[in-house]
Amino acid sequence: MTVAPPVRRRGRGRAPIDVIVVGGGPAGAVTAWALARRGLRVTVLERARFPRAKVCGDFVEPRGLRIFEAMGCLEGLHATSPLPITNVAIFVESQARYRGAIPFYGAAHGLPPHGFIVPRHELDTLLLAAARRAGADVREGCAVDGVARDGRTMAVSVRGGSRRSVLRAFVIVGADGTHSAVARSAGLLRDDPRYIAVSQRAYAEGIRAETGEAAFFFDRDLFPGYGWMFPLSSGRANVGVGILAETRARHDVRVPRLFESFLERLRRAHPGCAGLRLSGKPLGGIVKTYGGAGPNYFDGGLLVGDAGSFVDPITGEGITPAAESALIAALVVERAVAEGRADAAFLSRFERDFRAYFDPAMQYLDLCAAAMRNVHMREFWLAAAARGCEEAAADPEFARVAGAGFGGLDVRPLDVLARIWQRLSASAGDTAAGLLGVRGAGAFAGSLVESANWLRAAGEWNAGWWRSFMADPAWHMAWAADVSAKWLRVAAALPGSADPRLSGPAMAPGGAAGAA
Repeated sequence: MTVAPPVRRRGRGRAPIDVIVVGGGPAGAVTAWALARRGLRVTVLERARFPRAKVCGDFVEPRGLRIFEAMGCLEGLHATSPLPITNVAIFVESQARYRGAIPFYGAAHGLPPHGFIVPRHELDTLLLAAARRAGADVREGCAVDGVARDGRTMAVSVRGGSRRSVLRAFVIVGADGTHSAVARSAGLLRDDPRYIAVSQRAYAEGIRAETGEAAFFFDRDLFPGYGWMFPLSSGRANVGVGILAETRARHDVRVPRLFESFLERLRRAHPGCAGLRLSGKPLGGIVKTYGGAGPNYFDGGLLVGDAGSFVDPITGEGITPAAESALIAALVVERAVAEGRADAAFLSRFERDFRAYFDPAMQYLDLCAAAMRNVHMREFWLAAAARGCEEAAADPEFARVAGAGFGGLDVRPLDVLARIWQRLSASAGDTAAGLLGVRGAGAFAGSLVESANWLRAAGEWNAGWWRSFMADPAWHMAWAADVSAKWLRVAAALPGSADPRLSGPAMAPGGAAGAA
């Protein structure tokens, strides 16, 4: 792992502040930490006063823990007594299909062999404190009303209580979430429902968890989306549901009702959740996924985290991508300050850099998410999930490679497709061998069952395709064209499609990890 060398600054313009970071969540805190450590004058403007609640699944996976360790936050995280997440339970139509160790978690590449569930009021407070320690000026209770380019500086309109003021900086970084005031001011606020997930979550108690086992539920009414139970210590858990905004609108889905029905299902299906009871009011929120990410730069600034749609298209996980996007942005911002250039043409290198880092995995995940947008295909996808869980239980290597599409740390599309094709070919080969008398009767019978499963899956796909077409031909054709276009982009990038996220982005001096 390499650490990016410091860059000598030649000029900062006339602003008394080098960089204003709007938003103090993970994206903003990591941006401010990285820049302040490199000697830049950084001010963070945060609307809330910490600690504050945040709608989130709270899952911090190993790549995120690696970054937070470099920030000096790991001791603080351990002080919250988090339950190390090492196992997973996957339920399909309320039946447990896989229970065991998370196949792609291990102590390789400097990554912890576990994840943590850390409530955001605890995590975000720790990260923002790290930015303060690095030298950032953090101002809480400051809402940003607007951002404008004013000559060579950015003018930021700030409201704190009854007081209003204008701050100026050479560069601004929008890390202010899905409703970003910075993105709105720059004309970059995105609202495509294909790339927005709607969720509701609550904290619960009465959970019996012998191990750190995260549970995921894939059911008809949650498609395309899922329910989760992420255990905390002392019998507590984060429980919630998420579903695509497009599906909610087109099929009149009521997310609070979906959440209530999921809780009942969770109590019945999960052996550790029979006594589950909510310990707080359910909260709703949205995330914007990477498929909708566009040019996250403009004259004078950049967008990171949720403001820039840095969220996993399949899992909806945004904490780690937010931190990664912040580190990538910090290098670009530092160079901009050093060179005295913050025009859009100069800052466009952020687009180049984050695409090189995220696209090898995220484009494939976005393709999968696009294919699953069609609710008429859910029987196929739920059957495929159940079958994949069976394969994963029997073949750890299949679980590690093919399962990487759902929260894996090393997503290699070519390897995933090759592994799935291998299973299809093996099934067909076993059947042919049985027909020729090469294999015994028992093995032949098993291969026939396997082939029947694949034939059934093909039939479910075909039936779903025609149901979709008959229900809404125009939407169906637009969906099919979208999937085809995404498939072509993924296919063009398959050769050499190693996942840069395994090594991580470059850290500031003194950080522990990163491949530039």
